[in-house]
Amino acid sequence: MAEEFINPYDMSRLSVAEMNLLERMRSDSRILGAEISELKTMLREILGGSVYVAKSREERVRKLKEDLQAECFKTLEYLVRTGLGLSFKDIYAEVITGIIAAGESTADLSLYLGILGPGNPLPGEVARSIEAFVDVVEEEARRLEELLTSLNTNPKAAPLNASEIEKLEEQADEIYRSLVPSIIKNLSKAPETMLPIMEVVERLEGVSDTIWRLSVYLKYVAMHRV
Repeated sequence: MAEEFINPYDMSRLSVAEMNLLERMRSDSRILGAEISELKTMLREILGGSVYVAKSREERVRKLKEDLQAECFKTLEYLVRTGLGLSFKDIYAEVITGIIAAGESTADLSLYLGILGPGNPLPGEVARSIEAFVDVVEEEARRLEELLTSLNTNPKAAPLNASEIEKLEEQADEIYRSLVPSIIKNLSKAPETMLPIMEVVERLEGVSDTIWRLSVYLKYVAMHRV
């Protein structure tokens, strides 16, 4: 089916095409989740002083980003070939490109963590907050995968999945608002540490916001599928 265009009036085939598309998007979101999980492990290794292990972890994160881009481009190609008659094709395209953007930001995060390295220890309260921040973003990614699964299997449950992501994004915002002044307070005299850490925090906030935004799009798709 991916090798041909689908007649926009053939509703049965459009339905199958949409199901296949959502499954591809779910698979893409799973790669994003794996990338964020690798980033979290890298953060813990750096905080624990394992510079050489952390460097190899950075390579894994970037490899997952490349895999994510490749798979998302395939998903976009599938959308172009089959989505002529899909009501939500523009939203699906936005979600796919948003997943790519989140993956790129996550890879950038690993770069800044690598710059930081274990030679620049963080104050305990800052380290704990950043770990909590990554935990929340990782859970957002997991919920995004669940949301895409629900759209295919139980659209009525999808808005609930989206609401859970919204709550997580609010938690991320709370951590971000308290973390920024804490970083300035504790690291203003160590700019070589403060600058990469601020980049990490800003990009974490961006990934969190992106996942939440994608969940909003998908929530409204679900509301029209039930």
